[in-house]
Amino acid sequence: MTNEIYQSAQEARQATDAFYADHGFEYTPDQVQQWLKIYLPQLPKSGCVLDLCCGDGIWAAGIKTLSPDLSLYGIDISSGAIDKAKELAPQDAAQFVVGDAEDSLPWPDGTFDLIFARGPGLYNQHSMDRPAAIAVIETWHRALRPSGRFVSIFYSNPELFGSYTNPLKVRLPYNRAPRLTDAVDFTGGKYHHDINSFLTPFRKAGNVKFGEYRFIRNHHILESRLARG
Repeated sequence: MTNEIYQSAQEARQATDAFYADHGFEYTPDQVQQWLKIYLPQLPKSGCVLDLCCGDGIWAAGIKTLSPDLSLYGIDISSGAIDKAKELAPQDAAQFVVGDAEDSLPWPDGTFDLIFARGPGLYNQHSMDRPAAIAVIETWHRALRPSGRFVSIFYSNPELFGSYTNPLKVRLPYNRAPRLTDAVDFTGGKYHHDINSFLTPFRKAGNVKFGEYRFIRNHHILESRLARG
């Protein structure tokens, strides 16, 4: 596959389907489990977990290995990714769906004990500090149960804070295309947020209560909860 810059989200989505059907990111299960122990050390023993923008499901499969009694859910805009995820999580395959998480979620509010948000496309843009983007973050948090946790994980290289990765150097085809919607406005690549630009939209969201924030191995890690008014 050539690392071309796609002129539309539809073209990029088709290339992303092929990317997952061909090889995907090729993380090994051992790698994922080790990363999860660092980034997500406190998994619930039971309940419902949503892998938001789940890709090929390798992270959800790792969560299941570490905490096998969990019921897994996943959503991704790529049908190729969801096909792969269903193979990796056969017990929960019916709960992995194709959809645009930056538009809406197909589950009722109050469904999840944990939402694992590793690098949603919303986070890739320069400015998450806009009403439509903040509204998406609020929608995601409404999907939590009262005691649930939302864990955001996003890679940012401090040497590149305040700039985009060249789209040609981004592995995922869907991030090599312009995406211009009310909630997401960028021309491709990955924006490298500093702490302030990453946390500001969560601070402004009306229903988000902050938990722990860490920056580990160039990853922003924010734990948040649904704030009750």
